[in-house]
Amino acid sequence: MSDPYGQPQQPYGQPSNPYGQPQQYGGTGGTGGYGPPHGYGGGGGFGGEPPKTDGVSIAALVLSFLCCFAPLGFVLGFVGLRRTKGGQRKGRGLAIAAIVIGLIMTIVVGAIAAAIFIFADSLVTPGNAKVGQCVNVSEEDGSVILYKKECSEDHDAEIVGVAEVTEENLEQIEDQMAGYCATVIDPDDFAKLAEHLTDINAIIEDPNDVEVGDHLLCYVEPGDKLSEPIL
Repeated sequence: MSDPYGQPQQPYGQPSNPYGQPQQYGGTGGTGGYGPPHGYGGGGGFGGEPPKTDGVSIAALVLSFLCCFAPLGFVLGFVGLRRTKGGQRKGRGLAIAAIVIGLIMTIVVGAIAAAIFIFADSLVTPGNAKVGQCVNVSEEDGSVILYKKECSEDHDAEIVGVAEVTEENLEQIEDQMAGYCATVIDPDDFAKLAEHLTDINAIIEDPNDVEVGDHLLCYVEPGDKLSEPIL
């Protein structure tokens, strides 16, 4: 069939564009088809990289387990909470754990430190002893340990003399420490001690290696508990 102007017409069912080229729908070839919409599928996706675990929170948790650094771990735990707020970084649970563990460890370490300080402060050594101090005596593995005690309370012994080792008295102290104590006790105090008919005991930092600069401590221990000072 042709139109009145002599141009052949396209058969029905075969559309054409005004330029005489057949249009294509679907298929995989050509440039005129409808392909998959851009931005869907493929390997890119919509989001970026997942958030990383916060390094401060990790460090806080590690430090909270270390006794000396537990307070630092406790503080860094709060820093980690702020850095992981809103999911900007992972590790919020680590920060919370660091706060809890750091607090517990800080309390425990503080209690231990306080106990050590109190214990050390109660010890009487040849270097810090003073005449007239009242003490309790404990012997452990051949060593004598003296603990401070109020003279108005029951106590075992009393310090009656102290001396520093010098070049002049080194040999005398090495030969007989208790005998040298008799030379450093005040004569009036010595008379008071005679009333108790008790021996004088002596201790030094290292009796097997006496050196210049060591300290000699002299004390009396009657055997019965004392409830008042002797000197």
